[in-house]
Amino acid sequence: MSERKGTWNRREAIGLAASAIAVAGCKPSTHDSAASATRLANQTSLLGASDSGGGALRLASLQSSASKFEWLARTQAIAPAVVVGGQPQGAWNAASGESKDSSLAFQARTDAGLESTLMISAYADSGAFRWQQAYRNLGEGAIGPVSEYGAIDLTLRADLGPLVVHCVRRDSDYFREALPFRSHLAVKGGGWNAPSHAGLFFLEAADHGEFLVLGVQHERDWTLTLDTTTDGTRLAVTFSNLEHPLTAGQALEAPPIYIGAVRGTLDDAVNLSLMHLRGHILPITLENTPWIGYDIWSTDGANVEKNILDEVEFAAGLGIDLFYLDASWYKNSSRRGTGDWGKGLGSYEEDRLKFPRGLRHLSDKVHAAGMKFGLWVGPNIVDIELVGREIPPQWLAQENGKPRELAISSWEHKCVQVCLGSPDYAEHLKKELTRLIRDYDLDWLKWDNSGLPGIPAVCTRGDHGHAPGAGSSAALENEYAVFKHLHETFPKLTLEQCGYGSRIDFGRAEYVRANWCSDKTFPSDSVRSNAMACATVFPSAWNAAWIVREDQEFFSYKENHQIDSGIRSRMLGMFGVGTLNGQMSQRVSLYPAPIIERFKASVGVYKQYRHLLSQPVSFPFQPYGRSPQGWDAVQFTKADSTESVLLCFRGASTQTQSVLKLGRLKPNTNYRVRRVDANTVEKVSGAELMKAGLLVELTLAGASEVVLIDAVT
Repeated sequence: MSERKGTWNRREAIGLAASAIAVAGCKPSTHDSAASATRLANQTSLLGASDSGGGALRLASLQSSASKFEWLARTQAIAPAVVVGGQPQGAWNAASGESKDSSLAFQARTDAGLESTLMISAYADSGAFRWQQAYRNLGEGAIGPVSEYGAIDLTLRADLGPLVVHCVRRDSDYFREALPFRSHLAVKGGGWNAPSHAGLFFLEAADHGEFLVLGVQHERDWTLTLDTTTDGTRLAVTFSNLEHPLTAGQALEAPPIYIGAVRGTLDDAVNLSLMHLRGHILPITLENTPWIGYDIWSTDGANVEKNILDEVEFAAGLGIDLFYLDASWYKNSSRRGTGDWGKGLGSYEEDRLKFPRGLRHLSDKVHAAGMKFGLWVGPNIVDIELVGREIPPQWLAQENGKPRELAISSWEHKCVQVCLGSPDYAEHLKKELTRLIRDYDLDWLKWDNSGLPGIPAVCTRGDHGHAPGAGSSAALENEYAVFKHLHETFPKLTLEQCGYGSRIDFGRAEYVRANWCSDKTFPSDSVRSNAMACATVFPSAWNAAWIVREDQEFFSYKENHQIDSGIRSRMLGMFGVGTLNGQMSQRVSLYPAPIIERFKASVGVYKQYRHLLSQPVSFPFQPYGRSPQGWDAVQFTKADSTESVLLCFRGASTQTQSVLKLGRLKPNTNYRVRRVDANTVEKVSGAELMKAGLLVELTLAGASEVVLIDAVT
């Protein structure tokens, strides 16, 4: 079930039942002045509410359970900001509340007839609470349009000391930021194709070793703000750039947020978020994942089917798990060999000139070779030649009556933007993508929002069911609806999100199992840096990066240690190989023999630890895995601390030795430590690995090491 609609899935129901036990033993908050107080508890946080009279609940406390550190300034009413018709709404009046063993409901109303409902749910197996704000028009007339509304609004203590917001900026590279707060700070989500920040924040009270964790389950047009007020610090997340009228009785749901408190290090805060994602948002993990992938496509004019079928056998011999066709598999796709993937785009019929025996034949061959099979789709733009034939003109996006065009000089045809906010086009996508998955027995579907940098998803038409200024928000909601439909129809299908408007997006998190993090697929040190940043947002097993033939630095390497480091820079997450520009000359069987040999050896190492890439992460060098000497390192550890893997890279550093202090092990347990390249095995206690650290020596510049760690008796 979708968490977005306020329902609970099976895993959540188990957690909610167990959390009733935790609630019963909670101490009342020091903020509670009323006779009646209710508390929710999870693994690391406590949340309290008090009855202010007449059954109206007020939020009383938000604490770390380990330290009882209090974040809230005072007992406070739920008073989110709402802007209607350009004017902020008046004061909220607490109306009622409801307390259950594992959830709290707060209600308030304005004099204008707008009702606010906040649902907070707790889970015994997570450190985060689910926070869902909704609004309803109780009056007889229309309210609106709503142009801005709040998803969370809290007053924090004034005496918290220095505050720092840790977050991840998403551009072609990923940047981990530590933003200091003084009197005002604003962090924004992306507009369409302007990615800005990922929706994850760690608010650190630096003098206390305490963190408040927030995750925003939506792609864009949100703003997190911190502001100094007369009685504390206001923390708010608001959504803007809306045009949403509320008719009588109509409701509007804010995207869900998760929030939790934890005492400890930044690693502890990161893992609180990852724990909640794994337990209550992300789809279940499939067998033997993350799969090693081979992404192949061709705009060549001859022997496409033969070359790709030959590559199937070769890929299986390398140990590849997933073999999928990227662009230009569709009817009338380009045959000039220039990488023009726009020609024919928008057709969901196979190209029988390139594939005379059809895609089902290719799918069957891939499956017979023991691999998974997938396809790429790019639903945001279509070849202009298809308009009026396969694509009705009324589905196209327009701005002020003009179509949104994408013209690339090397392409044979222009492409035009389709409005995903059009309900008819969304239904067309559901139908066609469902058919593709069934007809070609797909295990994987890659949804790519590429092609939009010059034409952001704007549509001002009045006949698509959205307001003229709400085309972008309607497009996102319909895109979520298509993902939801596909995931629920095919629960074992892997959906990959790719392209801006979708990268590292918590709004899609409950449907996707793969994130294409960046088109910046080289050089290796950038890929590695991106992977470590992404590992703080999603489990690394969900984050993909390929080796591609365009990486001139990587393909210039002659020494095994250089090749291994380049490959391992992609082995921090879901890794594989790809043909970036749609030319058969890029296929992997044509790689130099030393690179093929090292790749095959690396596959064997990867399959020994890949199951750990969905587990808790820690960084031996604080913060985020880079030492002052230029070494990089990241560690993934099974939740029960019985297994771990450490990947470390010397990079361009001149330093040949480094001490790496490991985390998340059991101090009184002995571990077998196996260094893959050094080919050594030693027995070390967890206490020594965490306190004294592991000495690693890499004598060659650019070298790396994989260290496999498992508990022994």
